[in-house]
Amino acid sequence: MKTLLETKNLKKYFPVTGGVFKRKIDDVKAVDGVDLKINEGECLGLVGESGCGKTTLGKTIMRLNDPTKGHIFYNVSEEIKQEIEELEKKENSKSRRLFELEEKYCLAEFEGNRLKKMREKIQMVFQDPASSLNPRMLVKSIIGEPLAVHGYEGDNRERVLDLLQEVGLGGEHLYRYPHEFSGGQRQRIAIARALAVDPEMLVLDEPTSALDVSVQAQILNLLKRLQDELGLTYLFITHDLTVADYMCDRIAVMYLGRIVEQTRMEKLFESPMHPYTDALLSSIPIPDPKARGEEITLIEGEVPSPRNPPSGCRFHPRCPYAKEKCGQKYPPLEEVDEGHYVSCWYPLEDGREGLTAKSKERPEGG
Repeated sequence: MKTLLETKNLKKYFPVTGGVFKRKIDDVKAVDGVDLKINEGECLGLVGESGCGKTTLGKTIMRLNDPTKGHIFYNVSEEIKQEIEELEKKENSKSRRLFELEEKYCLAEFEGNRLKKMREKIQMVFQDPASSLNPRMLVKSIIGEPLAVHGYEGDNRERVLDLLQEVGLGGEHLYRYPHEFSGGQRQRIAIARALAVDPEMLVLDEPTSALDVSVQAQILNLLKRLQDELGLTYLFITHDLTVADYMCDRIAVMYLGRIVEQTRMEKLFESPMHPYTDALLSSIPIPDPKARGEEITLIEGEVPSPRNPPSGCRFHPRCPYAKEKCGQKYPPLEEVDEGHYVSCWYPLEDGREGLTAKSKERPEGG
């Protein structure tokens, strides 16, 4: 399967300033060395607690945040990526050839018109449509703005109308303002805006979390239909594992700025290998008041500050399986089963069967 987007050792730090002269005294390590692959035509889910860096990662991939370090490759051949990696390992890592390759192929280095051109291929749908839509603009102007910015040739009004119909709205909505719509309708408008320039990939930042449950189902079904009809690739950011189960082909679990587990969606529910993933799965509510679920795996302690993360594995202060090595060295994200990657010394060294001997039943999706 072709890799459409890949990040390598991607980092985004936010400076902390202090003192009279507001000098930098520290960094908030929101994204700290993320390796991620998204295949063409798939929906990759990104899950984790609030504050783990999911949205920051999505915005950094979109270049709404400038990366502190690392690479973002979009539709780049494996040969080019391999050459860049080999050049970085050499003593003279700042060679002219490396500079030329990064400038040409690494999205993290794009500026000006090249970055603007890339935005035609990757678009983003934000969490809260009420704040992501300009309240002073009519719907026809909101959806038509990307067409004007990117120099779309043709009848913009006709294109805007087609986009509205694509997301379940109509011509009667062209001359209304965002406040005249419900939350679900506003999110449909945001999706139409993202589709205006015919992108190949969408970064969806919790697109249904601000909506009622019944409206969530409508938007999720709309997104699945659009993916099938238009051949889109999704990075689906969410904190809801049941939504991820319904939407996603593969899943990546994030904790404190790093990916701790990545695998196929069904594999995650059947055999989680990271203690943090196991705790997330055990907390999924069962939609039946008479049913008795398994005991919830409690995680002790508070989430550490990304400004001063723990040494070694970042989860080890809260992990029931932690050993001495966990606090000394960060476990690499390694493949322990076909397509199943985990960053944890417990399954890497003591077995590959996962944390639970028996399979967990998957919750009803959607």
